[in-house]
Amino acid sequence: MVNISDNTKQKYGKHPLIVGCLLLGLAAIPDTMVVPVLYDLTVVRFGVSQGIAHYFMAINLLGAIGAIGLLALLKRRYSSSVLFVSAALISAILMAFMAMTSSWWLFLMFRCLEGGADLLLLSIPFRLIAGAGKQERYAGRIGGGFTALMVALAFGVGIGGAIGRESAETVLWAGAIIVAILAAIASIVHRTVDNLPQSPFPEPHHCPLVPREWLGAGFMAIDRCLAAIVSTSLPILLASGFNIASTTLGISLAGMFLALAAFSAPAGVMADKYGGASIRLVSSLMCGAALAGLGLMAWLPPEVILVPCLLVYGAGAAGLMPSAFSAAVRHDASNLVFGSIQAAGQFGYASGVMGGGLLLSVVVLPANLMVARMFPIAGGVFIVLNVLILIALRSIQNR
Repeated sequence: MVNISDNTKQKYGKHPLIVGCLLLGLAAIPDTMVVPVLYDLTVVRFGVSQGIAHYFMAINLLGAIGAIGLLALLKRRYSSSVLFVSAALISAILMAFMAMTSSWWLFLMFRCLEGGADLLLLSIPFRLIAGAGKQERYAGRIGGGFTALMVALAFGVGIGGAIGRESAETVLWAGAIIVAILAAIASIVHRTVDNLPQSPFPEPHHCPLVPREWLGAGFMAIDRCLAAIVSTSLPILLASGFNIASTTLGISLAGMFLALAAFSAPAGVMADKYGGASIRLVSSLMCGAALAGLGLMAWLPPEVILVPCLLVYGAGAAGLMPSAFSAAVRHDASNLVFGSIQAAGQFGYASGVMGGGLLLSVVVLPANLMVARMFPIAGGVFIVLNVLILIALRSIQNR
C-alpha cells in the first residue's frame, strides 16, 4: 500500500473548490445538450440506422484513450491550465466542424477527437476539486463536485431540448460557444487551476497508477456501464413495451437526477466519516436492489414501480463516485491518474451502450420479459463485482 505524505498537502479556502465545480459544470453541459436531439442529429441528418447511430455515443472512448496517451507523453511539461485551455479551444473547434460537416464518417472522427478533449475538461477540474483541501474531507469535496456535475447534466438536457427543436446543429454551435467561454474563464483563473500540490513522481519505469487506483478505475467502469444501461436500454424498452406516458417517464428520470444531485455531497461526507469502502457497499446494494425491483414491472403496474425504483437507484448511485475516490484514489494524484479514471468510465459507458444494443438485437423477447430478466441480472452482477473489488482493495490495504 502506498502511503500519502502529509507534506504534500496545502491548505485551501473555498475558492479552488468553487472554481473546480464551475469548470466541471460548464464542461459537462455541451455533452448532454446533444441527448434530446440525438435522433435528429444522427439518423435524420445523415440517414444512418438507429443501431449505427449508437456509435456517436460510444466513439468517445477512442478519443479518451488517445488523450491518456497524450497526457503520458506530455507529463509535466505543461501546466494544468495550459492543458485545460488548449483542450477547451480544440473542443470548440471540433464542435463547429461537427455542425458544418455533411459526412457521417467525418462527423464520427470529429466526435472521437472531441472525446479526447472532453476527458481533459472533466479530469482536470476533478483533480482541482480533490486537491482543494485536506484528506479528511476528500470524499465530501468529490461529492460536491458530483452534485455540480449532475445539475449541469440536467441543465444541459433541458437547454439542448429547447434550442434544438428547429435545427439539431444549433446544439453543436451552442456547445462550441459554451466551451469557448469555458476557455476564457479558465484563462482568467489559471493561477487557481495551477495552484495545486505537486503530485508524487512514480518510480522510473513504473505505472503512475498505484494498485488501488486500478481498482478505482474498475469502480468507475462498472458504474458508467450500469448508467449506460439505465439511460439507454431502459427508456427503449419502456417506450416499446409499456404504455407509460411521457410525463411519467419524465418525472421518474427527473427524480433520479434530483436524487443523484441531492445525495452526492451527503454521501461524500459520510464516506469521509465511515470510510469509502463501507459507503460503496451500501450504495451498490441500493443500486442493485433498485434494478432488481424494476423487474416487477412485468407483473405490477409500471407507474407504481418505476418512480420509487429510480429514486432509490438515484440515491444509491449518488454515493458511488465519492466513495470510490475515497477508497481507491489519492487526493493528490496527477492529471494522468484522474484522466485514466475518467477513461475507464468512458470504457464502461461505451461497453454499456454497445452491449445493451447488442443484447436487445440478439435476444428476441417481449419488452416486459426483457425488463424482468435483464435488470435484475444487471443489478445482481453489479453487486457481485463491487464486492469482489472491495475484497481486492482490502487485500491490498492489508499488505
